[in-house]
Amino acid sequence: MAPTQNYSTQKLRRHFSRSRLALIIAAQCAGAILSFAPLVYAQGDATVVDKPAVKADPNEQLRELDWVPMEELTDEQKALVPTACCGAYIAPPRDDAESELDPERANIFGTADYSESEKQTKFIMRDNVRLTQGRRSFHADTFTFDKVSREAELEGNIQVREPGLLLRADSAYVDTESGDARLDNARFVLYETRVRGRAENLQKFGDQVISLDQGTFTSCEPGDNTWLIEGSNITLYNDKHYGTARHMRLKIKDIPVAYAPYFRFPIGPDRLTGFLFPSIGIDTDEGIDEFTVPFYWNIAPNYDATFTPRYLADHGYLLQSEFRHKSVYFDTELRGSSLNNDRGGFSERLQDQIEAGEIDEAEAYPYKGRDRWQYNLLQTGGRNQRWSSLIDYTEVSDTDYIRDVDRGAVDLNRQAYIRQTFSAGYRTDNWRLSGKAEEFRLLTTSQLPYRELPRLQANGRYRVSDWVVTLDNEYTNFSMNRYFSDDPNNASRLGDLIVGERLRTNYGLEWDKEFSSGYIKPGAAVKTLAYKLDANNMRADAETEPQFLAPQGTLDMGLFFERDKNLFATDFTQTLEPRAYYVYRDYEDQSSLYGLTTDASYVNFDTSDIVFTYNQLFRDTRFSGGDRIDDANQLTLGVTSRFVESDSGIERLRMSIGQVTYFDDRRVSILNKADDYANTRTSSAIAGELSAQVGDHLRLTNDVLYDHQAEKISAVSSSLHYMDDQYRILNIGYRYSRDPVSLSPLDVNTAVGETLNQVDITSLWPISNQWAVIARANYDFTYNAELDTFAGLEYTDCCYRVRILARQWVDFDLSEDFMAKLKSDDYDRGIFLEVQLRGFGTLSQRISNLLDKAMHGYGEREASLQ
Repeated sequence: MAPTQNYSTQKLRRHFSRSRLALIIAAQCAGAILSFAPLVYAQGDATVVDKPAVKADPNEQLRELDWVPMEELTDEQKALVPTACCGAYIAPPRDDAESELDPERANIFGTADYSESEKQTKFIMRDNVRLTQGRRSFHADTFTFDKVSREAELEGNIQVREPGLLLRADSAYVDTESGDARLDNARFVLYETRVRGRAENLQKFGDQVISLDQGTFTSCEPGDNTWLIEGSNITLYNDKHYGTARHMRLKIKDIPVAYAPYFRFPIGPDRLTGFLFPSIGIDTDEGIDEFTVPFYWNIAPNYDATFTPRYLADHGYLLQSEFRHKSVYFDTELRGSSLNNDRGGFSERLQDQIEAGEIDEAEAYPYKGRDRWQYNLLQTGGRNQRWSSLIDYTEVSDTDYIRDVDRGAVDLNRQAYIRQTFSAGYRTDNWRLSGKAEEFRLLTTSQLPYRELPRLQANGRYRVSDWVVTLDNEYTNFSMNRYFSDDPNNASRLGDLIVGERLRTNYGLEWDKEFSSGYIKPGAAVKTLAYKLDANNMRADAETEPQFLAPQGTLDMGLFFERDKNLFATDFTQTLEPRAYYVYRDYEDQSSLYGLTTDASYVNFDTSDIVFTYNQLFRDTRFSGGDRIDDANQLTLGVTSRFVESDSGIERLRMSIGQVTYFDDRRVSILNKADDYANTRTSSAIAGELSAQVGDHLRLTNDVLYDHQAEKISAVSSSLHYMDDQYRILNIGYRYSRDPVSLSPLDVNTAVGETLNQVDITSLWPISNQWAVIARANYDFTYNAELDTFAGLEYTDCCYRVRILARQWVDFDLSEDFMAKLKSDDYDRGIFLEVQLRGFGTLSQRISNLLDKAMHGYGEREASLQ
C-alpha cells in the first residue's frame, strides 16, 4: 500500500455515476426521525493543540439539527414561527453557482483535507469531506469506495441536506450498483412541517423506499417529547408520498395512549389513502354517544372519496360517504348517508308525554326500526368561461333526519330547508341568459306550495354614450310542490291552489349622466305582466289569462360635497351626499288576480312586502317577487356622510338616513286591501345605516328601521367584529324584527309571527401566549331562552393544542310552537375534548367544526396558526 497525503485542501471533481453516491439521493425521503448524538471527529495521531477556553453554547447540540432559537431569527423568519414555538429549523445558506440545480442533472464536486488510494482498488477521502450535487449536499468524516465491490462506506458525522430536509447518521454502507444503503443511528428533520425523528437502523432500497427499524418521530421542538409516534418498523414510500408504521404506538409524556398494529400516514402535503383520526363524543348523561372512524381514499390527483362509519347511541350505526371530483370546468361533490334500523332516538320531553298518556311510543318515535337516508349532489361549472352551471340537489328520507344525525346543522334563526336546483347561464357583452328549475322542501310541519319548473331570464343592457337601454324578460312556470301535494294535511286545499305560467318584461331607457359634483339619471320604462292560470276549483267566470301594462318615469339625482376635517389629530375627508329618487307609475287594475277559486284563492307565487334597509329605499317597487305591478307616486330623500382617512383612503365612518314620501295612497297590494294602514300612510318608516372601522381591527355595522308614526322600532340588525394581530376575536350580533308577516296564496289574511329579538355573542380571547378562553351566548329575548351557550379553554403548545368545552344547546324540533313550549328537557348538554397533534392530526374535530360555524373569524385564525 502506498498512501499519499496532501495537507492542503484538494479539489476533486469526479463524474461518478449518481448511483455510486446513493446515500445522497436518500435525502429525497420525506419522513423524519432524529435523536441526539455527540459529534464524532477522527483526530488520528495528530497532536491536539490546547486552545483558550470558549464559553459553551447552550444550543450547540440543537444546532446539529439546524435549530435556531427565536432571539437569533430575523424578523421575516420570526413571522413564520408558529404560535407558542421558541425557534425554527433553518438550513445553512448556500451561495455557490450550483445550489439551485436539480441533483439528477448536476455534476458531483468534492473536497477533503486528505485523500489516498489502496492498491488501486479503494479510494479514501478523510477529514472534512464535503460533496455537493446541485442543491443536495453531503458531509462526512470518512468516505471509502471499493472499486471492485462497488460499495461505499461512510463514517462519522454524516450529514445529507436537501431543501426542506436534513439527515444525519453515524455510519453508512451503500451498494452503488443497486442504490441500496444502510445507515446506523439515523436522525431526520423536515423543516417545513417541523417534524423530527430517529431510527436505530435505516435501510434504503433503490431511490424511493426507506425502512426505519425502531423509529420515532414528533413535531415537538428539540428537547421536548410531549408526544411521539413509535414503530417497530416505519417504511417511507417517497415516490408515493406516504409512510407505514407497524406496531404503531402513540405516546404522550412517555405514556402509551394508543396502539395500532398497522398505520398509514402522509409524507408532506399530499393526500393519503387510509384511516383518519377517529372522533369521540361524550354526553354528560349517556357517556359515549358518538364515535366515528373516517376512511379516506385518494383515487387520483383530481378526485377522492371519504367513507365514515359512525355510531350514534340514540339511533344506531350510520355510514356517511363523500365523493369529490375536479375537472377543467366542473367541481363536483356527492355526499350521502344511510341509517339502517333506526333505534328511534330519545327525548325526555317525549318520555314525559308518554308517561302522561298524551301520546304513545309509536307517535313519540315514529322512525324506530326504519331505514333512513340523505344524499346531496353539488356541482358548479363554467370556471373561467362565459357560461355557468349549478346543480344543488338534496333529498332526505324524512324531515327529521338531518336534525337527528347532526343536531348542530340546523340554525334556529332561520327556517330550515333542503334545496333542489338546476341552473345554467350564459353571458355576452350585452346579455345575461339563464334558466333554472328549483324546488324546496321545508324541514317543518308545513311546506311551500310552489316549485319553479322552469324560470327563464333574458336580460339585456346596452350603453351608447350616456344613454342606457335595459331589456329584461322573465318567464316562469309555477307548478305544485311535490312535498306540498304529498302532505295529507293539504288534501282538502289542493283544489284551490292556483298554478300557472307568468311572463314579465321591463323595458327602459335612462340618461346616465355623471359629473364630478354629482349625477342625474332621468328614465322611462314600461312594465308588463301576463299569466296563464289553472286550478281544479277555478271559478267559471275567472279570468285565466290576465295581462297588465304600466308605464313609469323615474328621476335619480345626487350631489357630492367634500371638506377637509381634522379629528383626534387625524386628517379626514368628510363627504356629504344628498340623494333624491322620484318614481311615478300608473295604476293598473289587477283585481282579476283575486277570488279565482271557490275558496277565493288569489295569485301570489313569490311576492311579499319588502322590509327595507337604507339602500332599498331607492328601489322602484315596494314588493319583492313579480306578481304585482305596483302604482307609485313617491319621492325618496336620503343623505350619506363619510369620513375617509386622508393618508390611507380607509373609510372610517359612514352614516346614512332616508325616508320615502308618498303623494298618493297605494291602490295595488298583495292582498287587495288598499285601505290597509301600510297603503294609506303618507310616509315610510325612517331607515338609517351606520358603519365604522375603528383602528385596524374593529368593525361595526348597524341598520335601523324606525316607524315614527307608530313611535316604534320596526327592525334592527347590528354587528360588531373585532380581531387583532394576536387573533383575539369578539363578535356581537343583534337582530330585531317586530311582528314579522307571512303570506299564503291559500289564505286571504296575513299571518303575524312572534317578534324576533336575539343576541349572539362569541369570543375566543387569548389570556396568555398559550391559554385562550372560548365562549358563546346565543339568547332569545322573546322567549327568554338560551339557544346555545358554551364556554371552554384552549391551550396551545408548539407541538400540540388541547381544547375542552362545556355546551348547552336546544335540541329543537321544527314545529311552529316549539319555542313557546320550550322546557329544560329540550336542552342537550355535553363536555367536549379536542386534542390536536400539530403536524400529525387531530383527535376529534367536534369543537373545531362547531367554532367554524358559530364564530366569525375563527377560520382565518386557524389558517394562520397552522
